[in-house]
Amino acid sequence: MTAQGQLDAVRATVSPRITNIVRAVDVPLAGHWLVEEKPEFVTAELQRFLS
Repeated sequence: MTAQGQLDAVRATVSPRITNIVRAVDVPLAGHWLVEEKPEFVTAELQRFLS
């Protein structure tokens, strides 16, 4: 999960080292503190990923 608008930059940085990225998500209207800014969204995404 990344802050809104940062997904492409993070993916470009991480992809060469991590080849099995299963899911990547942009957290809408979030900045640096994803869990504090969008707890419901982050919780739902974590539950989706872990189920």
